[in-house]
Amino acid sequence: MSRRLSLCIVFCWSLASGAALAQSPMTESEAAARLSLESPRARAVAAEVDLARAAVAAAGRWPNPTVTASRESVAGVREDFLLVSQALPVTGRRSLATASAQEQVRSAELRAADVLRRLRVDLRHAFVDLSVEEARQRELVTALEALQSLAGVLERREKAGDAAGFDRLRAEREALDVASMLGDVKARRARAQGLVASFYFPVPDPSTLHAAPLVTDRPALPPADELVANAEDRRPDLRALEREIESARLAVRTASRSLRPEPAIVAGLKTSSVGADRRGSVLSVLATIPVFDRARPERAEAAARERLAAARRDALRAEIVATVRGLRLAAQERRAAADDYRREAVPRSDELRRIAQVSYDAGERGILELLDAYRSAADARLRLLELDGLSAAAEIDLELATGMEIRK
Repeated sequence: MSRRLSLCIVFCWSLASGAALAQSPMTESEAAARLSLESPRARAVAAEVDLARAAVAAAGRWPNPTVTASRESVAGVREDFLLVSQALPVTGRRSLATASAQEQVRSAELRAADVLRRLRVDLRHAFVDLSVEEARQRELVTALEALQSLAGVLERREKAGDAAGFDRLRAEREALDVASMLGDVKARRARAQGLVASFYFPVPDPSTLHAAPLVTDRPALPPADELVANAEDRRPDLRALEREIESARLAVRTASRSLRPEPAIVAGLKTSSVGADRRGSVLSVLATIPVFDRARPERAEAAARERLAAARRDALRAEIVATVRGLRLAAQERRAAADDYRREAVPRSDELRRIAQVSYDAGERGILELLDAYRSAADARLRLLELDGLSAAAEIDLELATGMEIRK
C-alpha cells in the first residue's frame, strides 16, 4: 500500500511539474530548441535524404549473373549447354557513379539542414509575434485598469457634486474602446499560440504556450564584410550547390567511362550424345564495343547539370552579398528606431499624462485633454512593442541570410 501511495505521489508531482513548465514563459532560444525533429515536417526532410542514400546503393550494385540452358540437335547429335555469364565492371564507371551519388547525398543533407534552419526561423518569427501580442495584452490591461480607476474616481466626484456626469461617461466610453482593442489582441495572441504549437510534436495545447518578453539589450551588429564572409562560408544551401557541382563533374567522368568496353565472362558445361568424352567445358569472354552508343546524351546531361548548379551558385553568392548588406542596414535602422523611441517618446508620454492629471485635478484642463494624454501614453507603449517586434524580425531575417547567430 505504501509503495502504491508513493507512486501516486510521484505521478501527481510529475503532472503538476509538467503543467507548471507548460505555463512558464519560454525564451526565444528555448522555443527554437524545442522544435521537434519527430514532427511531420522534419520527417519529410529526413525522407528526402534517405532517397539520396538509396541512389548510392543503386549506383554501387554489381550486375546480376545470367544463366543460360540450351540444347542443339543436328543429324542425330544432341548437345546440351549450361552457361553462366557475369559482366565485370572493371572500367571504374561504377565507383565514379557511386562517388557522384554520394555527393548528391551530401547535397541532400545540407539542403535538409537548410530546411530545418528555415523552420527554426519561422518558429522564431512566430515566437516574436506571440511575445509582442502578449505584451500588448498586458499594456492594454494596464491601460484599461487605469481608465476604470479614473471612471470610478469621477463617479464618486459626481455623486459628491465635484464633477460633471459628462466626464464620467467620457471616461467609461474610452474604457470601452480599450476593452474592444483588448479583445482583438487576445484573438491575435491565440492565433500566435496556435502557430507556435504547430512546430512541436506532439502538438501541445496552444493555450499553455507563453512567450517571455523580447530582449532589447543586445550587442552591436557585426560588420557587413564579416557577415558576408560568414554567409559564404556557412550557408547550407550554398554548400549544397558546391556538392551538386562536384556530383555533376563525377557524372561527366562516369559517362566518359562508358566508352571503355566492359568485359563479360561466360563459363559453363557442355554435354554431347556421341563420342567417348561426352562432357566438356565452355569458357568465353565478351565485350561491348561502343560503336553506336557513345554516351553522348549522358555526358551532355551531366555537363548541363554542372553548368546549372554553377550558375545557381554564382547567383546565390551575388544575392548573398547584396541581401546581407541590405538586411544588416535594415536591422540597424530598426534597432535605432526602437531605441530612440524608448528613450524619447515613452518617457515624454508618461510625463504628459502626469501633467494632464495634475492639471485636470486643479481644474485647468478638461476631461478630453486628460483622456488624450491617457491614450497617448498607452499608444506610445504599444508603438514601442511594435518597434521591438520589427527589430527582432529584422535580426532574425539577417540570421537567416548569414547563417550566423546574432540574437544570443
